[in-house]
Amino acid sequence: MLSAALLVLAMTPAGDDTIFQDGFDAAIECPAGRQALADFAYGGDNSLRNRYNVDVTNWDNIWGHATALDAVVPFPGRANAVPIFLNFDPAGYVAAHFDVPIGMLPNTYGWIAQTEYNHEADLTAAISPVCGDFSPAAQHCFSQGTGGANLVPWSVPPPNTFCALQPGVGYYLNLKVTDSSGCEASGCVIGTANNLHIP
Repeated sequence: MLSAALLVLAMTPAGDDTIFQDGFDAAIECPAGRQALADFAYGGDNSLRNRYNVDVTNWDNIWGHATALDAVVPFPGRANAVPIFLNFDPAGYVAAHFDVPIGMLPNTYGWIAQTEYNHEADLTAAISPVCGDFSPAAQHCFSQGTGGANLVPWSVPPPNTFCALQPGVGYYLNLKVTDSSGCEASGCVIGTANNLHIP
């Protein structure tokens, strides 16, 4: 049975304790402008089906699919994934979270290529443990792409010339449109391709 003292303590305002203050969740969330949903077509998918309202806050939902109907493959995703954003928000950004598996072997590496086809805009990209961070501490973890360019090659070292990822750690692939002049008002069509090397 609760005593009156405990009941009074439980009803006392939280003061500086951020766990119980309004807006706590917002404090740990991403900066404003994060795109949460997008529509996709798939290069090489002969079913001609698209996926709509896909949660793009998670890497697996983007590069874990090669068709509109296949099962998801977690990070690093499918080597044959060629998802085409049909409505990338030119005024916002995508922050796709992923966790590097604990058992991922050294010399595993890959990158997302921005395709030359389905290309209405170039992307700026960064890998960071922080959502929406386009100024990571390691220069290898940042790139400003052009059609056909690789966006932030990553690796479980070696090689050490790529953005180094540590097994068991969570990261974000942060993407934003560099120049939206070629985009429609409803969003940019941007093709991507997942490239992997798994020893």
